[in-house]
Amino acid sequence: MNTKHNQILKLLETAFNPEGDIHFLAITETQIQVQEKERPVHQVRVALTFQEGDTVNPYYDGTDLFVMIGEDSIQFTLEKEWADGPPAIEGSPIACAIDEIIHPFQRSCLFHPLVIIIGFIMVSLF
Repeated sequence: MNTKHNQILKLLETAFNPEGDIHFLAITETQIQVQEKERPVHQVRVALTFQEGDTVNPYYDGTDLFVMIGEDSIQFTLEKEWADGPPAIEGSPIACAIDEIIHPFQRSCLFHPLVIIIGFIMVSLF
């Protein structure tokens, strides 16, 4: 797992999983162009589910969020685009998570996904 991938996972764990009851099912990341930002912006598409007691919820939620990654820092950006409101995908069966999270990136010539995390195992697409 490279430094960028570690930074993304650590940021997500810190921001969204302080109690350890969230399971990240899939994470894809691609660099995009945003005119008003000095540094490159990375679109991060996340699929996650929750643990309820001893049982993992059979459904997942997914959404896009955006980060800027520096040499030794990472931070959320463009929060007005993603921080409020419901997730983009809500209550979909876990079996659909990989297809729904990864394929939109692969179908578009504008996106070049670099990484997928499945059950905390990172796999490079390119």
